[in-house]
Amino acid sequence: MIGHAGQQSVEYTLTMSDALNAKLNRMAAANGGDPREVLAKAIALYEVAVAAHGQACSLVVLDANNQIQTKIEGL
Repeated sequence: MIGHAGQQSVEYTLTMSDALNAKLNRMAAANGGDPREVLAKAIALYEVAVAAHGQACSLVVLDANNQIQTKIEGL
């Protein structure tokens, strides 16, 4: 199967709860995308978080004043 930009694609079957599926669809709708895009972006974000953790760094959410609002833990 060929995906975006001519890259080969792999097909997965994903089983999730109704609640998680609803959350995924809400997130996709809020950003004008589809669930596949949300999952791809989530994987990319997780990859960054794991790399940061491997370098003894933290993943945080900053406000407009560069103050930490949320620290992501448990990766």
